[in-house]
Amino acid sequence: MLTRFRPRSGRPARPRTRRSLRENLISTGIAARAVLFLVLGVIALSFSAPQQAQALFDTCDWAQQSINQKADMPGPAAENIFPSVKQWDGKRELVAGATKMDGPASKYTLYELSAMRGLNWASTQQSQHDAQQGDRGQAADDDECSLQNEIYNSIAQAIFDLSKIMSRAAISIKEISSNPSPLAALYDGTVSGDDSVVDRLNNGVFKLAVPTMILLTGLWVFGKWRKGDMREVWSGVGWAAFVVIAVSAFLVNGNYVAVVETADSGIAQGNAALTEAVLDGAIDGVDPPCDLPDNAPQRGMRISSCAMYDTLAFRPWAIGQFGDPGKARMEYKGAQKCDFGSEKRCTDLRVKQVIIQSVTNIEYYQHPSPVEIEENEKGDIIKAKENQYGELRHYIAKNENARIYEQWSGDKPANRISIGVYALVASLIVGLMVIVLSALTLLWHAVTLIMVILLPLVAIISIHPTQQKLLRGWWQTFVHSFVLRAGFGVILTILLLFYQLILPLQIPLGMQLLMLLLVTIAVIMLLKNLLSGKFSPQVQGADDALGVGDMAGKVTAMAPGLAASAAGSTARTTGRVASTTAKGTVRATGSTARGTAWAVDKLAFKGKGRAKMQEKGWLGQSKREQRQTAYQSSQVAQKNYDREFGEQGGQDSPAPEAPRTRGRRVSGSSSAPASQSTTPTESRPAPAPAPAPAAPAPQVPAPRPRPADPPVAPAAPAPTPPRRDPRGPSGRV
Repeated sequence: MLTRFRPRSGRPARPRTRRSLRENLISTGIAARAVLFLVLGVIALSFSAPQQAQALFDTCDWAQQSINQKADMPGPAAENIFPSVKQWDGKRELVAGATKMDGPASKYTLYELSAMRGLNWASTQQSQHDAQQGDRGQAADDDECSLQNEIYNSIAQAIFDLSKIMSRAAISIKEISSNPSPLAALYDGTVSGDDSVVDRLNNGVFKLAVPTMILLTGLWVFGKWRKGDMREVWSGVGWAAFVVIAVSAFLVNGNYVAVVETADSGIAQGNAALTEAVLDGAIDGVDPPCDLPDNAPQRGMRISSCAMYDTLAFRPWAIGQFGDPGKARMEYKGAQKCDFGSEKRCTDLRVKQVIIQSVTNIEYYQHPSPVEIEENEKGDIIKAKENQYGELRHYIAKNENARIYEQWSGDKPANRISIGVYALVASLIVGLMVIVLSALTLLWHAVTLIMVILLPLVAIISIHPTQQKLLRGWWQTFVHSFVLRAGFGVILTILLLFYQLILPLQIPLGMQLLMLLLVTIAVIMLLKNLLSGKFSPQVQGADDALGVGDMAGKVTAMAPGLAASAAGSTARTTGRVASTTAKGTVRATGSTARGTAWAVDKLAFKGKGRAKMQEKGWLGQSKREQRQTAYQSSQVAQKNYDREFGEQGGQDSPAPEAPRTRGRRVSGSSSAPASQSTTPTESRPAPAPAPAPAAPAPQVPAPRPRPADPPVAPAAPAPTPPRRDPRGPSGRV
């Protein structure tokens, strides 16, 4: 909006604009911001004035008096994702979560009773003095609460939960691969059964196509007979008859199922016998949590699984909970009734706390459980476990020293974070190799299943004598799958043996990791020899036209070097980056140092010390100095060459003298005399002499022959002059 003001005398009126709403808002905001800044500054100054210290919170209501006192129910730590195997049962069924167990708890290991449940780092806000009061301690004082400790303990527990999941996966896959028929669920309907896929292919494809293939084979035999190649004729007829009879006998009445099950059972029994013989000798006098009776079924396999649980999960948890004493068995002298194992297990403080912090498989199916009856909390096992937890906390505060209680209460959460990281790395090193071997075993179980399903189709084409390589390749891959599965079982047993020998050693955890890594590398080298086919039979003329064995072989060959390849790639990349960075840093540092030294010498000594710095390698030559040095070097080399070879090289070789002639003109080049013929002329009779005058002419004497000049030797070729050295006094080009 334009407004006009009254103009001054003698001047015209000028239009002016009013301030818009936007400009007014901006000005108001600036003023408000300035006022707010002033108010906040006054508040900050008032808070910064010295006054009596007070806690941020007056009570501990914001923090729990004790965390992880709630017992774990079946299901955590990926129990439902990675099932376990009932190795204590002959059926070896898969178990996800809780399972019903018969008999006393002493027949099972702690891993079979609780899996990964109960491995939670407990912490409390109560001091040792507060925890000693009464039967279960008293509430913590208001000034003893630590929010920082509670946060760090939660972070440590989160890291440790990742290692528990990895350990559970490794143990689960190892147990599944150790089963005689881990893919039994896939066999139902595909291989076994009245109307399986193999039976349908046999009845609907193979039997119908046999007459056609026999006719084609007869035409091929007739052609060979016409050519008179009787050897090929009889070979083709015998091959076709063998294929039809052998494949029909293998597929009829489910004989293939019996063959596969017999082979699987033999491999499983052989590996189990080897495992029992090897592991039982290395596990005499096993301490909790893996103690089992001597006559327990599958004792070696079960203790090997528990040994992985002990090393990767239980012992790191015990060290983070109790400190260094948690590495070994800790004596528990409580008077409570024991219902979770033998006397040796019941008197272990570590196992006692795990049982209190978890609901075992036996307790899950007991209504009411002995714990509920003992704590007078029938129908509420979680409340009964919570009461037991308070009594255990009171026992530790009263019977253990201050160092153990300080670690147990969570006052040092940084130690738990480091232990959690160690457990995660150890589970990756140990679990990854076990997972690779177990996965390879499962892979070749699947290859066996695929080969059985494809047999009718392969046999149809292989009836023709020209396609023998298909069936030969099928047979080689089929046998190779059983050999590799048996070999993987042997290597896995050896790996578990070394792990079982290394893990219980009372050595630093870092040394344990190093030894585990070395054993893993050695097993990888042994595995590569097995994968190369040195132990598998080779069938002449076999061809893996289907690509099943080749595909599985490539995956098998890639699996052992997967971690090493990733580590090597990371190392190479890191090495290149570090090398490039180091070179650039050294160059930059050297250039800066040389420039500084040259500047100081030029300013302080007017360049007199430049030559000395160049001799010591501190300072290089400029381009002008390099050219001067190169020119001087070339001059010196030329002088030396002229002095040694100048006279000999400067003299020209003497030319041969021209033959002497008497008044005759020599044509041609004077440097090369014409060759004369040396052929003697034929003698002729002289003509009759003419009448001579009275006085005969005087006889002139014949000239004497001049001796021939000795041949002149050709001058030696002049030596090649030395090459000019482009380097200067400082060694730089």
